[in-house]
Amino acid sequence: MKFSRLNEIEIYLAQKQYASIEDLMAKFNVSLQTLRRDLSELQERKVITKIYGGAIYNKQNVQSVDTIDIQTRSKLNIEDKIHIGKIASQLVKNNDIIFIDSGSTALHIIPNLANLDNVTVVTHSLDVMNEISKFNNLDCILLGGKYQQKTNSFYSDTNSLNFNFGIAFIATVGMSLPRGLTNMNFFEAAIKSKVIENSSKVVVIADHSKFDVITFNNFCTFDKIGCVVTDQKPSDKYMNFFKRNNIQILF
Repeated sequence: MKFSRLNEIEIYLAQKQYASIEDLMAKFNVSLQTLRRDLSELQERKVITKIYGGAIYNKQNVQSVDTIDIQTRSKLNIEDKIHIGKIASQLVKNNDIIFIDSGSTALHIIPNLANLDNVTVVTHSLDVMNEISKFNNLDCILLGGKYQQKTNSFYSDTNSLNFNFGIAFIATVGMSLPRGLTNMNFFEAAIKSKVIENSSKVVVIADHSKFDVITFNNFCTFDKIGCVVTDQKPSDKYMNFFKRNNIQILF
């Protein structure tokens, strides 16, 4: 299928950084005309750049935005994050036990839980805990450990994390079809991975700027995701992928 082949070409070029036309034709068993169409589509997505005799992978798509501190990130795309928080909160019901990730988007879920009863929020984020403290109806369990100033969160040995969550709201630095969810912080990724493993439903919260971004560290594949909440309708390639894989999309 064309969709699958495009993803495979993208992954192959991400690994090789450069491939010749002859190499790609042999690797994917396609005609020159078909390959040219595929490469044109990938170039339109800004995934690759076509050059004479081949194609190169656009390294600028592999970003390191997680190195930006939480105070700076909290000022970016604020209206989009508020919108995502409002939509994501509608998935929470009375008596739920949920996990809310660190990050500037996840924080905006909290104010929308004010009318619910007996909701317990587990988090490793100091910002999330401080926001929860404003609402008497919410219980909070803060995961302790070593404090990380850039993310304003805590990290501890994930082997001791034995909570089971109805819903986990997971933030991400990057989301792409060839790589899934990625970030640049090993400790954050370890917490996310363990929480995902212990959750009945995983909800990814990501504004439009996170799509088609690949960063250093993979922490989740799409088969573990039940829902994606974003601020605007994703491109057709994502909408089709989510539909085929029974991933709910809310925007």
